[in-house]
Amino acid sequence: MLGRRRRRRGTDFVDPDLPITPMLDMSFQLLAFFILTFKPAPTEGHISMTLPKEEGGEFAIPNPVAENVPLHYIVRVTATDAGQIEKITLRQEGSAEATGKDFKADKALYQAELKTLAETLKKDNQTAKLTLEIHDKLLQAYVVQMMDIATQQDFKDISPVPIDPQKR
Repeated sequence: MLGRRRRRRGTDFVDPDLPITPMLDMSFQLLAFFILTFKPAPTEGHISMTLPKEEGGEFAIPNPVAENVPLHYIVRVTATDAGQIEKITLRQEGSAEATGKDFKADKALYQAELKTLAETLKKDNQTAKLTLEIHDKLLQAYVVQMMDIATQQDFKDISPVPIDPQKR
């Protein structure tokens, strides 16, 4: 008995019965449903900003006699812990006034100052670069508002950067 092995009887091949037609019908119905009910999110407004230009590569020598060099203004926006605007300051880079003009958290004063600055630049036929130094905790809505105010006053060269120079 030890030498006997049991053999399994062979079974007939069973062809699986998969109803393909109902599955295709259902997949097309789902596809049609998703296509017809898809509503894409509205696109965000275009934020025009400039990135630093890499002129001449890593070892470029700045031109000391460059004509029509734009004036550089720095707007620093600090935030509260809740992410709201705490303080807005505006100063010209390289000016003797180290602190600049303080607008507290009043965006209307900031807008009025940018308007007078833009009018002065237009009269003198000069261009200006505006750098927004933004606190890490400031909410995105306020960042967009600050950029909108600047673009409304015809500032074209706007660069938002973090306040911390190591994070730039």
